[in-house]
Amino acid sequence: GRWINDEIINYFLKNCLAKRDELLCSTQPGRKRSHFFNSYFVQTMFDDKNSHPAKRGRYNYNNVKRWSKKVPGKDIFNLRYIVCPINLDNMHWTSAVIYMEDKKICYYDSLGGTEWTKLEGLLEYVKDEHKAKKGKELEGWEEWELLGCPEDVPRQLNGYDCGVFTCMFADFISKDCPLAFKQQHVNQCRERIALSIMKNCAVD
Repeated sequence: GRWINDEIINYFLKNCLAKRDELLCSTQPGRKRSHFFNSYFVQTMFDDKNSHPAKRGRYNYNNVKRWSKKVPGKDIFNLRYIVCPINLDNMHWTSAVIYMEDKKICYYDSLGGTEWTKLEGLLEYVKDEHKAKKGKELEGWEEWELLGCPEDVPRQLNGYDCGVFTCMFADFISKDCPLAFKQQHVNQCRERIALSIMKNCAVD
């Protein structure tokens, strides 16, 4: 099928990109690790599967407070990037990236949209995580920036390539590369994902 599902996206991020990030950090002294949450992180954070309509879609830190145990070093405040794939209503893939060192959270959507509630929720997560794990408020949280989808973000020109673009956003950002790909490159991007999965590590 043309649509790539959550299993492929999650495997590519959590296995292939995480493995490459580990190798990248081993060759660049001082570089902090990045973490790649799976697509259930934001979904769980916002209680999207709650059977109670009033609670569905509302930020809930308690739902995800244990998730940071899986990040490298078990401390999100010692990371470089935190990549969060987001599935909107089982219809469209987007992502948000928390730039821990730069104190900003950016949204990436190959249709050009921005889910501000997701960005606001992720900042609340950073604040709540600091309070829970460090025992005090996050100093300077007012300095954090929430940035909507960049105008020049690569755009899909059909209704089914959003998952590929979401994988490529994570791929390029996590290795500090500009988002230099377009719809015309999508077949190469799909091959890149497939080859990475076969190697169990993202290709350079």
